Amino acid sequence: MFSLNEQKAIELGESGERAVREQNEYDALQYIEYLRELGEELLNADFETDLKRIAISLRNIGNKAVQKRIGNVASGAVEAVDTLASPSIEKGYSNALWSFSKAVQEIGKGASQADMPETAEKAVNTLEVIGRGAVEKRMEVVTLWTTMSLEEIGYLAGKKQLDELSSAAKAARESIIKLSEDNGFIPREQIVKYPQLISQTLSEFSDMQNLQPAGYGGSRPNEEFTEEEFFEEEAEEEEPETGTSGKGK
Repeated sequence: MFSLNEQKAIELGESGERAVREQNEYDALQYIEYLRELGEELLNADFETDLKRIAISLRNIGNKAVQKRIGNVASGAVEAVDTLASPSIEKGYSNALWSFSKAVQEIGKGASQADMPETAEKAVNTLEVIGRGAVEKRMEVVTLWTTMSLEEIGYLAGKKQLDELSSAAKAARESIIKLSEDNGFIPREQIVKYPQLISQTLSEFSDMQNLQPAGYGGSRPNEEFTEEEFFEEEAEEEEPETGTSGKGK
């Protein structure tokens, strides 16, 4: 059962996706703005749990925009997450930040594959902000996730010969790692091994090989990492069309 705030976020997200499918850029951007405003209301009211649905809806709109090559909308979704990330860091909302980082991860990876470097660069910048904030607030999972996400974007950008983007992603990842080391938080060795551990775990499940982090997974490295199957709860809450969004990048 969804809360009223979650239901509102779902409806806004579905409307935004519909606008993207119809190539209605203005309406799509409006729904992104409504989601951002709702997210700010939830932050002010300290409703961290409901922010997850904001992240999912922004992710879905952004992913759909990447598929349709609508750069302004895809970038707008990332910018909305970026706006919500800073106050979430201040409040120490680790669960919300993990959801935000996953949303930006997907949009950024899709944009890298679709030769949309401007959107992907915005994703890199937002992931760096979240990652550095996670270090300062001692959020281990968010720190590890953002560094892995940046590594993936750097890998995918390199494959597309988007050298500036690849370098930016690597530099952002390194800045988080160095900050973590300087603050006596997570050592470099643990951060480097994190995607390898995920890859090893997923390798034990034949039906999860498409979830392998990009650049890992042996003969089937994932280059269209989506969370729908791995985070089953989110998959059940989404429309069938959005559940296959990663396949159409």
